[in-house]
Amino acid sequence: MNNYNDFPIIEVSKDELYDIMQKKYEDGWRLSQICSVAFEGYNEVTYSVNLEYTMENYKIKLPIEEEIKSFSDIFPAAMLYENEIKELWGVKVVGISIDYQNRFYRINEETPFKKPINVIKKEDTKNE
Repeated sequence: MNNYNDFPIIEVSKDELYDIMQKKYEDGWRLSQICSVAFEGYNEVTYSVNLEYTMENYKIKLPIEEEIKSFSDIFPAAMLYENEIKELWGVKVVGISIDYQNRFYRINEETPFKKPINVIKKEDTKNE
């Protein structure tokens, strides 16, 4: 039986990621999930694919001002995850096959999980 350690998270660049996903699709892999975690100034986005009982995870660190190309042309179901991370975390996904234009969820706050960059002024740190 597989355990958690059998599924490492491999950090790649966003430029490498599209080619990796294309190759995985061609080899019969399925998209399992796309997950985003917000940090100050960037999002960590993990893409998981599986083939039978094997799972691979690819992580990118995406600055909040950078865009990433949609994978919905490779994996059609990616559009669900991409609409979610776009609307909730502010990930700038471009070219989503079905783009809900930030109306995927009924929420009152724009990008509620996005963490902006907090600027600390030098005079704010003098008393520490």
